[in-house]
Amino acid sequence: MTTIRLFGNNITVLRLFGVQFSPLNNNNVQQRDDRVMNMPDLLPPSLRLNIESVRGSEPVHMGRKYLENSDTNSSLSRFLIPAECATNLLQHMTESEREKIQSDDDKGIDISVMDPKGDLHNMKFTEWKSLKRLVFNRGWNKLVENNQLHKGDLLSLWHYRSFNNKPCFAVNIIPKPKQ
Repeated sequence: MTTIRLFGNNITVLRLFGVQFSPLNNNNVQQRDDRVMNMPDLLPPSLRLNIESVRGSEPVHMGRKYLENSDTNSSLSRFLIPAECATNLLQHMTESEREKIQSDDDKGIDISVMDPKGDLHNMKFTEWKSLKRLVFNRGWNKLVENNQLHKGDLLSLWHYRSFNNKPCFAVNIIPKPKQ
């Protein structure tokens, strides 16, 4: 972060992935959403290198989500995938994987999720019939804990395949600006 003086006001400027922008007042969430949500879909170089180091395929951006209390609540232990990402995400699964994810037995499929540090977390990817939503669970809490995730952090989700064609994901986290 850098502070600059503009028209007599001090402005804190944040630089992410070569894109420079000014964090906005948290009271105006819609404006903050527009600014960050419209950033280019750029995978941080360190995360790209980590995916390459495990011989992963070319990552594909699936979408973004501001984390909610329910995503960071250890008693729920799940990441609720945004509805607008679900169709795109399922299109990147094989027919067999889709059937297992959407089956009535809620078993889903085994996946690995790479965090921004390059650590892999084993999870389940399934559809919760009660919510009619896709979720990552059974391992999500460890990712939350290891990366100190909080409500309001922005999570960017990427899909790739491992060298043995297993579906994998990578997440980049942009922490909520401190007030």
